[in-house]
Amino acid sequence: MTRTLPRRAVLAATTATATAALAGCLGGSEGDDPEELPSTEPDEDAGELGTPAESVTVTITSEPWPEFDPQIVHVEVGATVEWLVETGRHDVTGYHENNHPPHRTPDGVEAWDSEYLTGPGSSYERTFEVEGVYDYVDRQQVCISHEVAGNVGRVVVGWPDPDEEPAMQPLTEAESEEVPERVENAFEQFDERTRPVLEAGPA
Repeated sequence: MTRTLPRRAVLAATTATATAALAGCLGGSEGDDPEELPSTEPDEDAGELGTPAESVTVTITSEPWPEFDPQIVHVEVGATVEWLVETGRHDVTGYHENNHPPHRTPDGVEAWDSEYLTGPGSSYERTFEVEGVYDYVDRQQVCISHEVAGNVGRVVVGWPDPDEEPAMQPLTEAESEEVPERVENAFEQFDERTRPVLEAGPA
């Protein structure tokens, strides 16, 4: 005669078996704490100075004034930065002696720019393969010159030596005469924020 187990006993046995199997898959054993699984939550600080990101988006707006947001981003070597226009008309142009002086990109890197971004939804992407510090500007002139208004930004790629980066050297007297005062002030503020992070290195 076959004996039928009560339903509760069957459920309890099934649950115990499944729990034991799962513990075996996770490598746990009796008396040991299960290993924590890596978090899949995105790092909210990624892209900020000291926390290089694999990709990042910079928005460009015109109101109440032309502005890149954020002004400084920190990315890994090989990362892609996207500039996305939210309001107005803009461009993204690297400071380079062969394109738009002064020279504020790593040595050996070619001049680069987005050309004209015609309005909201327009975007430009650039992949940064060379470690270093890249300063750039919005050259457009709509109601005012966006450069005169101080609309500049910086991309920090990897962990370069700040003493070796053209973008982190003081402007020469001739360069100082070429760039608007607000741009020069922005460069100084960028350096004050960037240098201690690069000198400290990865956490």
